[in-house]
Amino acid sequence: MENKKGISGKVWLIIICIILVVFAIIGVAGYIHYSKPANVDYEEESGGDVSLTYTDDVNEFVITNAVKMSDADGMAQSAADKYFDFTVSTDISNANNIEYSIILVKDETLSTSVDENVKIYLEKQNSGSFVSLFEPKVFSANIKTGKYDGEAMTIYKTSRKQSGKDNYRLRMWISDTAVLTEGQIENFGVKIIVDGKAS
Repeated sequence: MENKKGISGKVWLIIICIILVVFAIIGVAGYIHYSKPANVDYEEESGGDVSLTYTDDVNEFVITNAVKMSDADGMAQSAADKYFDFTVSTDISNANNIEYSIILVKDETLSTSVDENVKIYLEKQNSGSFVSLFEPKVFSANIKTGKYDGEAMTIYKTSRKQSGKDNYRLRMWISDTAVLTEGQIENFGVKIIVDGKAS
């Protein structure tokens, strides 16, 4: 009987030790877990990571009931709902550099306008001012992979050798050369995605 009691005591001791170890692991995991804000998308890479931060609750830019306009007018739109600001943050960590791409994925459920009617224009903040990165271009899907749910277009690629933040401003409008039918509603929505690669 004493032997059985001794074995039973050892079993209970082992069970208690296992439970303590499990709680310790859970506690550490809870401590190091980082709960990211709802408005941040991450692209983790070996040796670093890239994150996209935007000011609205949804990572989507939509133009609604748009009318045709020239490139000059489109680039100069200043109303808060006529552009989309976002920030790309890079953490180099153990990498030599991080290359990243800014990608627009067309939201088919929100878009009534055909792609060739839509102009895209991107600026980057430099010393407090936004500077043009390219001349206005037509939205044209140039990514052939099935990685993204919808037509996708890479609009800009760059790289950083140091950790930091890049601020961008995106504008979209309907081209003044668009051929529209009478009463046609011109809506167009895109999701902004950042894709990174560390080396």
